[in-house]
Amino acid sequence: MKPSRLLVILAFALPAAYAGEFKVEKKPFKSTVEFEGSFLSAEAHVIQIDPKVWTDFTIKELVAQGGVVKKGDPIVVLDTEGIERQLADDADATMARKTALKGSELELANLEQTTPWRLEAAELGYNRARDDHQYFVEVRRPLEEETAKRSLQSSERYLESATEELKQLLKMYKEDDLTEETEEIILKRQRYSVESAEFRLKSAKLSTKRALEVTIPRSAVDQEQALKDAEVAWKTARESLPAALQQKRLDVKKLQVADKRADANSVDLKADRAQMDVLAPADGIIYHGEMLNGRWNPTAAAKFMKVGGKIPPRVALASLIPAGAKLHLDAFVDEAAAAKLKGGQKGYVAPISSPRSRLSVELAKVATHPGVDGKYHIQLVLSAEGSPEGLNLVPGMKGKGKITTGDQGDRIAVPVKALQEEHDGTYTVSVKNAEGEASAVPVTVGVESNGMIVVLSGLQEGQIVITPDEPAAK
Repeated sequence: MKPSRLLVILAFALPAAYAGEFKVEKKPFKSTVEFEGSFLSAEAHVIQIDPKVWTDFTIKELVAQGGVVKKGDPIVVLDTEGIERQLADDADATMARKTALKGSELELANLEQTTPWRLEAAELGYNRARDDHQYFVEVRRPLEEETAKRSLQSSERYLESATEELKQLLKMYKEDDLTEETEEIILKRQRYSVESAEFRLKSAKLSTKRALEVTIPRSAVDQEQALKDAEVAWKTARESLPAALQQKRLDVKKLQVADKRADANSVDLKADRAQMDVLAPADGIIYHGEMLNGRWNPTAAAKFMKVGGKIPPRVALASLIPAGAKLHLDAFVDEAAAAKLKGGQKGYVAPISSPRSRLSVELAKVATHPGVDGKYHIQLVLSAEGSPEGLNLVPGMKGKGKITTGDQGDRIAVPVKALQEEHDGTYTVSVKNAEGEASAVPVTVGVESNGMIVVLSGLQEGQIVITPDEPAAK
């Protein structure tokens, strides 16, 4: 006997408590998918606040879970004192900001216009100072020096001439031995002329010396300094004026950007204030939390949906189910079950509140892709026949059910746990013979459902299959 066969015999020689027996026979086999889901509304308005800048959404009043509202009724009443104060401050800040911006824009417009003029004036001043300096050096200074010298020479000649004329008059009148009264007058006048010429010469000497030694050199120094000052002013203007203009442009641009952002912030703040009037979009019933994509999740909302609670941004605070909205059933199944499902398949669901009730359902939607949890969303519509008498379904209730995915007719089927997978991937089952011994029989299998699997070949009716982990039949 081979070792493997010996191991099989030894395994089936264990006490009956560790194995059960299943009689092979053909029976009707229908494949089904079991599910558990929630009765939800065919439509629901998810209510949330999506603010841009405001963050304080403190609840003062709210509609209780399951509360009935009319369109336009407040779902929650929020404390708006803080945002109203902020809006008032923002209005004052906006006025001040606009005034400052307008002033800066006017200053920029003035600089845009006057900067070229001021640059031209600075250049013109430098050119004039350069021309004046060149003229002084080449023409004016030599001319002033020559003028001063010639003035001195003129005074000397004038004195010389007056003195000589006086000498001649004295000589002439002396020879006459008698000086007439008229001649005395002439001599007296000439003496005055000599005195005046002497003073004129004295003054000319002083003036000429002052001009040559002080005045003209000082003018030369002034001309040099004026040229330097004009050159510095021109160079400074070329650097500072365009830089000042560019800086002003940047300052105004910065103010304009800040103004634009502040305007956008004001718009966002007003929009946030508008969102704080949380009103019902239709007649209906309020459920706290989010009712979306086949799930109702009240957990997050339960933490803040109370007086004094603070609503977080972009978190669903409630869902409104419109009055008269129809219910469907949403469930989530694994990949193996989803592969068997397709639209139009029928089944039933039993509410958890009434487990013996049966509601006919039809599969309407099967997700083509899994969710983040790996499950596939399915949606089933309830039969138009309505609910059994006395059964009151409301959104959020749970239900369990089955969907028939195929009818195989009369087939041999065994418990899935009776299968043993061999090393090559084939399957065997342990079959008990007439002597009570068990042997491994190769089988091929087909459809599996609810713990049973169709055996396509390898077994015959009447055989006994050993199933592990079940008490043996007595």
